[in-house]
Amino acid sequence: MTPLIRRFGRTRLVALILTVIPFLVLPVLGIAWLWQTDTFLYWLFGLFLFGGTGYLLHWLITQRDARKAAATGKSISESTQPNPNWPNAANAPWQVVSGLADSVTVAEWPLSDVDRLWLLGRNTLESVARVYHPNTKSPLLELTIPNALMIIERASREMRIEISEHIPLSHQLTLGDIVRVQRWQEFAGKLEAVYRVGRAVLDPSSMLFSEFRREMGNRIMGYGAERVQLWLLQEYVRKVGYYAIELYSGRLLLSNEDPTTTTTATSKKDHQLAQRVEALISAPEPLRIMVLGRNNAGKSSLINALFGEVKAPTDTLPSTTDEIIPYQLEREGGTAALIFDTPGCDNPQLSERALKTCVLSADLILWVTPANRPDRSDERQLLAKIRQWLLKQTQRRPPPILMVMTHIDQLRPIREWKPPFDLANPRSEKARNIVEAIAAVATDLNVQPESIIPVSLAEGREYNVDDTLWAAILANEAEAERVRFTRCMDVKKREENWALIRKQLLNAGRLLLEVPKIIKP
Repeated sequence: MTPLIRRFGRTRLVALILTVIPFLVLPVLGIAWLWQTDTFLYWLFGLFLFGGTGYLLHWLITQRDARKAAATGKSISESTQPNPNWPNAANAPWQVVSGLADSVTVAEWPLSDVDRLWLLGRNTLESVARVYHPNTKSPLLELTIPNALMIIERASREMRIEISEHIPLSHQLTLGDIVRVQRWQEFAGKLEAVYRVGRAVLDPSSMLFSEFRREMGNRIMGYGAERVQLWLLQEYVRKVGYYAIELYSGRLLLSNEDPTTTTTATSKKDHQLAQRVEALISAPEPLRIMVLGRNNAGKSSLINALFGEVKAPTDTLPSTTDEIIPYQLEREGGTAALIFDTPGCDNPQLSERALKTCVLSADLILWVTPANRPDRSDERQLLAKIRQWLLKQTQRRPPPILMVMTHIDQLRPIREWKPPFDLANPRSEKARNIVEAIAAVATDLNVQPESIIPVSLAEGREYNVDDTLWAAILANEAEAERVRFTRCMDVKKREENWALIRKQLLNAGRLLLEVPKIIKP
């Protein structure tokens, strides 16, 4: 089933076929034979039965579409969707584009009128530009020339692919063919009017059946064709709007390179620290997972548990880690990542500036908080500050934050340790105390209880790391990859800008050196 048929509607196509079946059979049987065999009334009954059934199906589909449009605000399904890698700041302009696409009509924007289509595309561009530049008199002019040419190139390429793959014989049709077909259609319409009048005079009964077929078929076919045209219009608006958002957000690279396919300079250095050898320049950009929390919360122990071996040094001293240390993680079936062990957030050796740099360079944050320490006011304030830092980064997606509650083995009764614990229906005192600790952490840190993952990292009592915690990390991997994409996009954009400036200055210098040769007599 091609997308074009899906737009027309499979059930509507069945309705159309049911409507025309009697008229396809009629030439075979013949009117005379029907009269001679006294089966004309049966055929007439079949005509109204099939035609009525087909029209009823069409009416039911129309009513269903109307109810769906009233409930969702959308008349037909969308093909072009927003880029999942876009930051949250792109939500507002995409809503504008979706609203504009849902408001277009075939009558107002006919596909045959090139000037109207150009105006529709311009209106879409201007609507997006005004969201990003609300105080500018001419928002359409707030773009660079190379980017303006690129959006035309990309949108045209995708529309070409859509049409060539979904419209039958479109790769063989010329613009002249379309014009000629339109002229023949107008001429045929005039001849058909004369034919219908003559037929009504010579054969009124046949005229009655023909007009019945014409009315039923045209209603169904016309409604389906209009849906296809409307879909093309809406796709046109969404395609233009899609690239307009990338264009006016200032995040459109002049190359088609995926920014995550190569390692950024920062991650190269971290790879070198993690491996103690030269990092591979051609390696893709890793996910950056920051492990944050207070002193002695169990951050280093958590990293060791994630690796399944001792990587990070652990002891009972309050300042074991006084620097940010990366560890390279490659888990089977998972994306390569760098996990960073950080000093305690209450460690004076970790400045606020260094912490902010950590947070803004992270694709995923594991916030570690101990279950057996109720004094969480400093953590709450720091988490609130981190959320503010992330909210101000409107052109970046905020990294997911997973709350890991450690030291559940030290909750009373300490000696009781019989995992697994049913926290949905806690029956043991240990399980009830774990549930109470989760509720306390949720209240103290202003998070949802279901987002807190209780774990034990004590030797011989490891619990909930390989299953629940890893499952949560993998569940957030897709979102973390989107965060990585926007982070790498910022880096590549800066690199591209400086590379272009260097190239432009170099070429300008060469041109200046050639000037004396040109003007020399």
